[in-house]
Amino acid sequence: MGVAIWRAWRTGPAARPLVAGYFGQLVFNALWSVLFFGLKQPAWALVDIVGLLGLLGWMQIGLWRTDRLAGILWLPYVLWVGFATVLNATIVRLN
Repeated sequence: MGVAIWRAWRTGPAARPLVAGYFGQLVFNALWSVLFFGLKQPAWALVDIVGLLGLLGWMQIGLWRTDRLAGILWLPYVLWVGFATVLNATIVRLN
């Protein structure tokens, strides 16, 4: 994740929204852990992770357009959060 955003950041001022998105996704990611594990609120965690996944998808497109290698490096994170979203939704549905 860090290398991907660094590669985008090197491309210049046009990558500023991606850098801001990077820090935004860190907040979403940390908040998910607090909601899911700390507060034991999987429904609210699902709301958070869906927002996170949307932000990551937007960043995936931007990183791919800015620097192909950055886009490739970002993809496993997007896939992992997609998988975690399915798990979170399943837990909400079963409870």
